[in-house]
Amino acid sequence: MGQRVRCRRNLADTAGMQMNRHLAAAALAAAALAVPAAAVAQPGGGKGHQKVEGKAKKPKQATFVFKGTFTAPGTIEVLAGNAHVRKGGFVGESVSFDLADAKVVVADTNADGVRDVTDVKDGDRVLVRARAAKGTRYAADGGAVVARKLVDTSNPPVAEPESDD
Repeated sequence: MGQRVRCRRNLADTAGMQMNRHLAAAALAAAALAVPAAAVAQPGGGKGHQKVEGKAKKPKQATFVFKGTFTAPGTIEVLAGNAHVRKGGFVGESVSFDLADAKVVVADTNADGVRDVTDVKDGDRVLVRARAAKGTRYAADGGAVVARKLVDTSNPPVAEPESDD
């Protein structure tokens, strides 16, 4: 008597279980591959670069327009100017300029055939354009401001008459 009854699983159930095991194994393999890729990715989610420490930003540049009286070679008594000049405290001060590389717009007053800083006389009204860091303040012992352009408004350049040859 004692026969054992064996329970057989249906073949359809066995195939379904194997498929579930294969899907689970594939999902684990995909997760295992995705984790190292996420660990290697740079922070920030692709939104720009990381900030580099130790690299200073350049200050923003602004154009300063000085209006005043030419007093000595390279020095101007500032009477007015644009907002950068006024806010910087340059008005009413004598400011020295480096005019070596500046474009000079002036009449040839000394008749040497060359229009340069030597044509500007003491007491002439001038306009000087310079580029400097935004927010630059006047300093009495500061160095010369590098000028880009000097225009002598007292002696504007005379247009050369065109010949009709």
